[in-house]
Amino acid sequence: MSLYRTFDSADLRIWLSTQITLSTQLGGKPEEWSIKEVSDGNLNSVFLVHGLDSSLCCKQALPHVRVAPDWPMPLERALYEARYMRATEAAVTGLAPKLFHYDADLFLLVMECLSPHTVLRSALIADQVTPGFSETIGQYVAQTVHTTGWTTRPFEEGSRLLADFAGNTALTRITVDLILNDPYRVCTRNPEPEPALLSAVEALRTDRPLHAAISRLQNIFLTCRQALLHGDLHTGSIMLHERDVRVIDGEFATMGPIGFDCGLYLGNLALHACAAPQKMPAMEHEMRVFWAAFAEQFQTLVSQGGGDVGGLLEDDAARLTMVQDMLLGILRDTAGFAGLEIIRRTIGFAQVADYSLCPDDAARTTARKRALEIGRTLIMSAEAIESPDALFALLCPSPATGAPSLT
Repeated sequence: MSLYRTFDSADLRIWLSTQITLSTQLGGKPEEWSIKEVSDGNLNSVFLVHGLDSSLCCKQALPHVRVAPDWPMPLERALYEARYMRATEAAVTGLAPKLFHYDADLFLLVMECLSPHTVLRSALIADQVTPGFSETIGQYVAQTVHTTGWTTRPFEEGSRLLADFAGNTALTRITVDLILNDPYRVCTRNPEPEPALLSAVEALRTDRPLHAAISRLQNIFLTCRQALLHGDLHTGSIMLHERDVRVIDGEFATMGPIGFDCGLYLGNLALHACAAPQKMPAMEHEMRVFWAAFAEQFQTLVSQGGGDVGGLLEDDAARLTMVQDMLLGILRDTAGFAGLEIIRRTIGFAQVADYSLCPDDAARTTARKRALEIGRTLIMSAEAIESPDALFALLCPSPATGAPSLT
């Protein structure tokens, strides 16, 4: 902490000029570099630096939530993001930005600059996406599972990852609170719901069967350590330019259930469809593309074995059965966590900009109610799901029938 200081553009320019490898990579003289702050997330300061030869992205952790300065936040979260990028780098080359440098005193990451990439959520809102982008995300999740999971790596590697990420408790606490608890109780972090949603919000707070189902998901999240998770895989943590799709912002990384990352991603696609119902077919297509890419790569990679789970299964049919059973479990977890994410992003802290697509207040209220109904149905039905088609039917219900009402 004695060496830590919060950077502005001038400080960053001076620091970069002392880093021989990075300054050489940028090219030109420090005074010739263009430095622009582009911070738009909840937690960090982000700068894009353009030199004569190349560009860099510099991300520094702040000692508080950027959008809530009275909410303290440990700087060490930057360490876990750097560890995550290094642990998955070989598996996801070309699917995530490359990490060039991490400064442990300044809690500063220097990585590949993604330009002219756009945040996926913004691109969806602006209708500037190339269909099929979700294939890359499905591959990304499967490949991180392959390189960090117990079926394809010796348990010693999984144990090392458990140790490396066990200390990321502050950000995991955010997940436990903001996704798994706060939307279902009175909490000062929750924005005040619009009057037309008050009865629906109160119904969620008093829904005992729902709370029991959420308790099961809480237990899965906290005790099921299948692989290293990104931990915050939503449409705001992905950037793309045409067909070049990259996953960013791995600071919530923790060992956990594979279905958590899958559920957060699919839940955000469902949220976008709730906000813009005319896009439901396109979002369902992306959901199917995601799951098909994930399941195909997962089956191919996990079937190779190499870990201590399934090590006795020499018969291909037996190994295939094991993989299919794993995929069904992941599918069910995906449904539950997607439901939690949909509800959280609708009435909890850090709501989504997708609802800005609604043409008026009445349409926005209708969209939010629909999202809450879909979210609850997913949570309550998760254990009974038997196929991807069953999941997509819950994520993208027919407008004529919809999901069961909350009230």
